[in-house]
Amino acid sequence: MLIRSASGLRGIAEDHFTPELINNYISAFISTQNIKSCVIGRDGRPSGKQISQWVIDSFHKYGINVENCSLATTPTMQVMTEKEYFDGGIVVTASHNPSEYNGLKFLQTDGTFLSPEQCEELFKVVDQNVSIDPPDSLGVVSDYSTANEEHIEKVLAAKCIDADKIRKKKFKVVIDAVNGAGSFILPMLCEQLGCEVVTMNCNGDGDFNRVPEPLAENLNALEQKVIEVSADIGFATDPDGDRLSIVSNKGKAIGEEYTLLFAVMNFYSNSNLEKYLLKDVKMNKQGQRLWNFPFERGAVTNLSSSKMIDDFLLIPGLESYRTKIGEAHVVNEMKKRNIWIGGEGNGGVILKEVHLGRDSLVAISMILNLLVTKNKRVDEIISEPIINSYIIPRYTFVKDKIKIDENIDFDSLESIFDCDEINRVDGIKFSWSDKWIHIRKSNTEPIIRIFAEAKTQEEVSELINTLKNYLK
Repeated sequence: MLIRSASGLRGIAEDHFTPELINNYISAFISTQNIKSCVIGRDGRPSGKQISQWVIDSFHKYGINVENCSLATTPTMQVMTEKEYFDGGIVVTASHNPSEYNGLKFLQTDGTFLSPEQCEELFKVVDQNVSIDPPDSLGVVSDYSTANEEHIEKVLAAKCIDADKIRKKKFKVVIDAVNGAGSFILPMLCEQLGCEVVTMNCNGDGDFNRVPEPLAENLNALEQKVIEVSADIGFATDPDGDRLSIVSNKGKAIGEEYTLLFAVMNFYSNSNLEKYLLKDVKMNKQGQRLWNFPFERGAVTNLSSSKMIDDFLLIPGLESYRTKIGEAHVVNEMKKRNIWIGGEGNGGVILKEVHLGRDSLVAISMILNLLVTKNKRVDEIISEPIINSYIIPRYTFVKDKIKIDENIDFDSLESIFDCDEINRVDGIKFSWSDKWIHIRKSNTEPIIRIFAEAKTQEEVSELINTLKNYLK
């Protein structure tokens, strides 16, 4: 089954992707987005080179100038698409899906993904079998060889990242890029930050030596390597490099949920906030200086991200905003509210100052900056009291999934739990003051995802088992 969503296209490469299918979607992309020039990149999957060539051939056929970044992370492609001479971009990737999958992500001229409405328009054009006529002249195809360098330069220019201070610390880091698109750019970034870099799974050949999704349970080899080489921290990403997980200096994978939390903590440290203050400082009637920033203070994340974000933001009285799952929804909310920091609990960090997309390079840089600012190691930060008795690793967060069942009636699920709040914005979410469970259909796989969080493993298990027993 070819999966179409706001995340683009995904399917089994051998079964679903053909030159004809690629041509139909590229034609629709050109016509709906008024594409005249485009940039393309891919992750390391075995099918990526062939599918990329089909994409390039289609653009070439329709007279569109295209520049090929070859192996490139999704955030790198977003940064490149922002350039004024590109009208859009294509990333050939299936993100965290297994290696037999591939897909297309469609980028508009500002580097963000097409909105759900734009995707629906594109899919409608494809379904109606409406194609554009090839012009008399062919497009020009060129190689784009400096994308990685340009991306790193933009990341390190962010005010909340003090590259010089990080360099002085001389961190020892281990990078696990699952042989995907981050294989070369992530070590390059860390080297520019003065780190001693140890790599694993950084060949860029798409040979996924572990389950590609960087969940804690998939990072045993990275945990061992961090201990073996006495590293300060380990980083793992997914095949297209937009998500990041952390392994502590103790060789413990602490979970994807901490990635965004650490980034938010770094952004809202006093030393960083002072860098963003506008020069025209405002005073109140009592002569007290008012904070004056180019952004509204708070963070945006999705419904299935950990409560740790909300709890941290409560300390300085900042706002936490929640959206449907999906980068596009988080980005739209950030734009709407002029919030500069956001992301998703799956390890995706979005920093508007760099670009409006999840970015593992941004995440790595902000996390290292946090370690420098606090002068603490990861294991010390996650056990550090923040306020009163509150300690960051307060919750147990669990992700689960079941095979999709079209017969599931989400309306009927409302009676399962006696809870404080029910949210139907995206699937159905049941919430209490100190726990929650969320069930929704995946946008990228034929499964139903279950997310749950509570103070103890027992409480989480009870929530999930109650739901599964009801669905039997």
